[in-house]
Amino acid sequence: MKLSLFLILITSFIFSENNLSFQTQLVSEGFSRPLLVRFHPETNSMFVVEQTGKIKFIENKKITTFIDLSDLVLTGPIPDERGLLGMALHPSFAQNGLFYVSYVDKNNFSVVARYFYDNIKQKIDFTSESKLFHFEQPYGNHNGGHLEFGMIDNFLYLGFGDGGSSGDPQNNAQNFDNFLGKILRIDVNTESGYLIPKSNPYINKPDKLDEIWVYGLRNPWRFSFDRQNGDLYIGDVGQYLWEEINRISSNQSNVNFGWKIMEGKHCYENEACNQDGLTMPIFEYPSDASYAFSLMDINQKNVYGCSVTGGYVYRGSKINELKGLYLFSDFCTGKIWSLNPVDGTTKDLTTQLLGEKKSMISSFGEDINGELYIVEFSGSIYKIVPSNE
Repeated sequence: MKLSLFLILITSFIFSENNLSFQTQLVSEGFSRPLLVRFHPETNSMFVVEQTGKIKFIENKKITTFIDLSDLVLTGPIPDERGLLGMALHPSFAQNGLFYVSYVDKNNFSVVARYFYDNIKQKIDFTSESKLFHFEQPYGNHNGGHLEFGMIDNFLYLGFGDGGSSGDPQNNAQNFDNFLGKILRIDVNTESGYLIPKSNPYINKPDKLDEIWVYGLRNPWRFSFDRQNGDLYIGDVGQYLWEEINRISSNQSNVNFGWKIMEGKHCYENEACNQDGLTMPIFEYPSDASYAFSLMDINQKNVYGCSVTGGYVYRGSKINELKGLYLFSDFCTGKIWSLNPVDGTTKDLTTQLLGEKKSMISSFGEDINGELYIVEFSGSIYKIVPSNE
């Protein structure tokens, strides 16, 4: 009896210590539907991407507008899945001033465009705009739109959802004649347009688009590269039953993540399905919350979520407890978890990081030092810091 009590006390003490090891710190607030943060590769100053069309810049606590694309971007008074969705700074941005944005325009076309920021004049040259992609979305949801430069190859990776509606009615994610339900990979290190990397799996293959890197995704909402080994982590939003986290190593391509054959680790339309050649998620959780309730800011109890938000593997130096863990969230419930990629164990960090208040987490961010940030859709940006900061 005494031994059991001793173990209970020790366990409680360890749990309490863990709860005190890190917390969040408000960086800034008052943004309009923020969806993403990026960081200047030299100064670590923050860019904040707003769904409504602007990218704000925070330097020395001063907020300015870096670029305003509001006149080009499709948004409305009621938030949906369109708008300004992604941004990526060229790995040599500090020298060449090149950056890339992804948005849905007013004609419901997905656009990926390159711009030039003049470091001397400290302003954007709008005549430098170069559209790399411009294609129509069949519906108004599942746009994806995330952009990320590879940690190892410096190629630009672009993620798009299956085109929307429900159940991928056109089977876009399994077809190779479109960009939908895919992650693409291109080489932008050329004067105009882009090149196809010679190692892309479908280059010069009949009836397959050269740009495709992996496929079989429903709506990849945020993917990231582990800065230690280049592994790719993807949060893929589910249909009705399962949300999932996918991972592939840095040297994998030609990967089929299964949608719409599978939803998570389960056959989607039939009790049995052919799973040969499919890559299963490393983690899944039930899609059991209401998206509408989330937008109405109604707190939902005893549910996991309904729209996964992919995050990052923590490789910072300040919080030993998080090292090597993948942090991700759910937009509908605001729950935040850590996932150990080695053994698959998870831990709920929601209360520890954001307390009891209802949150809608649209993204995470990673600065140049590997420290992580949380983007809250109602307008706030938080940094995950040690408890003594």
